[in-house]
Amino acid sequence: MKRKVTELVIILLVYLIQGTFGRTIAIGGIVPNLLIILPVLFGFFKGKNEGMFVGFFAGIMYDLFFSGLFGFSVLVFVYVGYYSGMFYKEYEKVEVLIPLAMVMLSDFIYEFLSYIGKFLLHNRLNADYFITKFIIPEMVYTLIIALVIYYPLMKLDTLLDLKWKKRKKGNFCLLYTSD
Repeated sequence: MKRKVTELVIILLVYLIQGTFGRTIAIGGIVPNLLIILPVLFGFFKGKNEGMFVGFFAGIMYDLFFSGLFGFSVLVFVYVGYYSGMFYKEYEKVEVLIPLAMVMLSDFIYEFLSYIGKFLLHNRLNADYFITKFIIPEMVYTLIIALVIYYPLMKLDTLLDLKWKKRKKGNFCLLYTSD
């Protein structure tokens, strides 16, 4: 329970950072998508269920305040968390290249699907312009931010695991000795 509350607080903090400082940290009008980083990293750290949980709430926050189509980001972020969770226990947490590649791919897929929904269906067919001027710069900027916050989130995840194991071990000892 404490882990879920901590994850919700992290989602809220990242949303507040993206919402308040998004325009000030924008480079050439490109704002990094900070909320898509969370389902990727938590899915990689804790598995499919955790990635989907974080993806659901990060997607809700993104949809409520940054998107015109409610539910689209939730759906994409849940899938991002699920597919990132497939790499759980496959690689060590210290291997930073796999999660960064997943962040890059996830951001590209999200932005390309957004392009399809917002522009392509409205007969704006200039896909290479949109990819080169918006998707790739945002993808690179999001990747740089993900690199910066990867290790602090990894340390926080390790800290939460240690507290959970210590609490679980303490409860087991209490249950075991009470007989």
